Amino acid sequence: MTQTSVTTHTQTHSTGTLSTDAGAPAALSKDTLFEILKNQRRRDALLYLKTNDGVATLSDMAEFIAAKENGIDIGALSSSQRKRVYIGLYQCHLPKMAGAGIVDFDKNRGDIALRPAAEQLDVYLADDVTAGADTATSATRNLAIAGGLGAAVVASLLGVPGFTLVPDAAWALLSTGALVTLTALEARR
Repeated sequence: MTQTSVTTHTQTHSTGTLSTDAGAPAALSKDTLFEILKNQRRRDALLYLKTNDGVATLSDMAEFIAAKENGIDIGALSSSQRKRVYIGLYQCHLPKMAGAGIVDFDKNRGDIALRPAAEQLDVYLADDVTAGADTATSATRNLAIAGGLGAAVVASLLGVPGFTLVPDAAWALLSTGALVTLTALEARR
């Protein structure tokens, strides 16, 4: 005979007590939502879990976030960079997220798994995902514009027919205008 158990998670918060059973997560309070989302490292942890089918190990997550925070590849991380993120996740961020019912965190094994309540954060995390895509798109666009303009100026200087019809002063104005425009677009973000 198989015995089935239902786990219940109860959280006491300044706005009251939330209780959920495993099948139906209760709505997170605004205080809880904003408390979890106000920290970039917690948002990165959630995004990492979402891109890894909702499960991860603490060491893998710490490496990913440390690399992101330092703007380098995982292979280039120093042990102190890894350790700083690992300790922050272990001592602060993951316990806070587990207390809110957003993740399951096994401190002894370092295993992390998303809980159904995490879906309530998706609407806010979508902005982080699209912001990353927009940054990549704008960088590609800027590089393409700068490269194309640079190639046109070089073609003019080398005397390529058609490009020599544009005076040097016009190329200078066009280049400066493009630089100012690209800078303004990036500053507006």
